[in-house]
Amino acid sequence: MDAFLISFREATEYSAILLLLAGVWSENKKALITAAFVAVASGFLIAFFNYPLSGSAEKFYINLAAYSFLAILILSLVSGISAVWPVISLVLAVIIPSAELALFIIGEASLKGGLVYFYSLAGMSAAVVLLLFLFRLVPKLNLQRFFSTKEAIVVVAAFSLLFGGSARFDKTLVMVTMYRGLHGLIVSTVDAFRSYASVIPQSIFTYISSERFGLAVTALILFIPPVYLFIRLLVTPEPSTEGIEIKAGRRKVLAVYTDTLIRRGTPLLMALLVIIVLLHSANLAMSPSFDPEPIPLADDGGMITLPLQGKFGDMSDGRIRKFSVSRDGKAFRFMVIVRPGGDIVAALDACEICPDYGYVQRGEHLICKYCGTPIPLQSLGLAGGCNPIPLKFQLDGASIAINRDEIIAAHDKWIGHGTEHAH
Repeated sequence: MDAFLISFREATEYSAILLLLAGVWSENKKALITAAFVAVASGFLIAFFNYPLSGSAEKFYINLAAYSFLAILILSLVSGISAVWPVISLVLAVIIPSAELALFIIGEASLKGGLVYFYSLAGMSAAVVLLLFLFRLVPKLNLQRFFSTKEAIVVVAAFSLLFGGSARFDKTLVMVTMYRGLHGLIVSTVDAFRSYASVIPQSIFTYISSERFGLAVTALILFIPPVYLFIRLLVTPEPSTEGIEIKAGRRKVLAVYTDTLIRRGTPLLMALLVIIVLLHSANLAMSPSFDPEPIPLADDGGMITLPLQGKFGDMSDGRIRKFSVSRDGKAFRFMVIVRPGGDIVAALDACEICPDYGYVQRGEHLICKYCGTPIPLQSLGLAGGCNPIPLKFQLDGASIAINRDEIIAAHDKWIGHGTEHAH
């Protein structure tokens, strides 16, 4: 039954793209239907002759799946009124996803038997019946009022980014694959130039190679088409009303102009919103929150000894470790982290200005649970603001030692008198 539902869902997504493009280019409906059929058939053939994917073929296929959607977005900038543009965007949006569907069907059939093919065919047939029914409604919608060539292709790209993607059946976001590809390209380019540009500070190369810079470049590439088209729409000059003597006629001309801006600008804003949401989702998927439970520590004569390797794991992995000490039934939380450069930082799991909610780690930052401020790992150990309150410690070989009384005193000074339970 899963094969029926997934096949129906995927075919319905292809149908939605076809309906949009056929509604905008109604005079080229037959060409678009033919292109959709050829693209789907080609995708199935690609899957059939390449199953199972492995090694470099799988890597190439995944990258092609990601960048086909990026190509649609860039296509919106160069497209014209010719029917070739919607045909190209339709093929790009459908061919790789249909290959993914075919790979899924073949894989399921190899595990569950040939009945999977029957359910898959039934699902796609149901989607085709729905498509034929909706085709009758498309002319009544008059989609040309809302879309020009460029706006329609931007929406197709946003739709593809939202519902498509490489490894779509194991829930991998296409935005994640796209980002990783661009980030890998940036890192390899930086490494190639690093040895030839010794006069440039290495910190600049480090920043350019960082995940944050890679995500910013990805966002910039994705934002350019919809933002550019929206700005170009806004600067469209108002129609001249000098030759219209009746005021009502002039108002009607301006009203039509304003209505056109709103109708054609709304899809672009919706596409931009989809891209923003997907970028945020990709950021969270690539940098999941890490918030370990504080480990209660026994009082050891006033000094707490924490091995950098051993029962708390290898602290050089760059992840925070949280601990707590107690006094009169109250818990006092603190944390230790070894930064990527090897520097050790000990600090309270709290700051000077926010309530005692603590932090979670996300990638190269700690995030304040109360105000959401991102704290770069490189700024840990500095006092003030929303930075964790630093603690003094002694490095003793492969362990660090922290005075228990200093932890409690820092809590009492900046926060209060502890909590009943560690957060």
